[in-house]
Amino acid sequence: MNSISRVLSTAGFFWFLALPAMCMAADAEPGTPKSIEAIARESVNPLAAFYRFDYEGQYRTFQGDIAGADDQTELSHFFQATIPFAEKNGKGWVFRFALPLIADQPIYYYTDIGYAEWRIRQQDPRELGDGRWLPSHGHTDNVSVDLAYGGTKSSGLILSYGLKGELPTTSDTSNGKQQLILGPEVNIGKMTNWGVYGALIAHVIDVAEKADKGTPDTTITTLQAYLGYGLGNGWQLISNPVIAYDWEGDSGNKLNLPIGGGVAKTTMIGKTPLRIAAEFQYFLASTDRFGPDLLFKFSLSPIVPGRHTLH
Repeated sequence: MNSISRVLSTAGFFWFLALPAMCMAADAEPGTPKSIEAIARESVNPLAAFYRFDYEGQYRTFQGDIAGADDQTELSHFFQATIPFAEKNGKGWVFRFALPLIADQPIYYYTDIGYAEWRIRQQDPRELGDGRWLPSHGHTDNVSVDLAYGGTKSSGLILSYGLKGELPTTSDTSNGKQQLILGPEVNIGKMTNWGVYGALIAHVIDVAEKADKGTPDTTITTLQAYLGYGLGNGWQLISNPVIAYDWEGDSGNKLNLPIGGGVAKTTMIGKTPLRIAAEFQYFLASTDRFGPDLLFKFSLSPIVPGRHTLH
């Protein structure tokens, strides 16, 4: 995509997402403390207005046409903090940032040129000649941030909108994008008596580059679907697949589409709610040259829910 079309598509996407949020009504006023069931239900929402601190470990296997792609695995750790700024009308701002630590990232090397998964989608390294796979560490790799405004209506409608971004913080400058990536996002869902469902949608592009490295453009749309079905006593069936479409990728190297699910349990540790979750996903569609095949996720989330009227 050329620069003008990328900017116009992002602007149009922003206004499309923002329009429904402009019509959102106020939520309930603060009141009684939340029950474990209410906390479990609301914590399914990725932008719920909790002070929340998450650890998530991910183990991923890969597939692809490049020789050796099927033998690659990746172990990643994510440390995420969510900080709400509530307002009296029940709506407010939520700020979230996540620090990834990639312990074992597969990189395809041709001589001293490294090709991470994101670069392989746009450039076929085999055109240069035969290469080899080597593991790499990605400390402080692409810190992600979200800043969104909205909330949950008394009807149960979840609606917020804002900005999503990635910062050029990777310590591995040979394989990292080194780009400031920004774009609009919207979170829309529904809270019911049995659980929660919805989607967090974002469209991001690169807006600045830390160094003139000739890094390919970034234009990616993601949709994180979320579903939590309450089983009682803080137990839930969950599903949180993240669908990603890389507009800059070559043909057959644009879409990653996972499906799957798992379980979550919310309980009290002293006076602090703690959510524990595990989930398994299989990729129905994955980029041809090199892309994810299976994904296992495990998370621990201490939560500070505050006091609100239950819906």
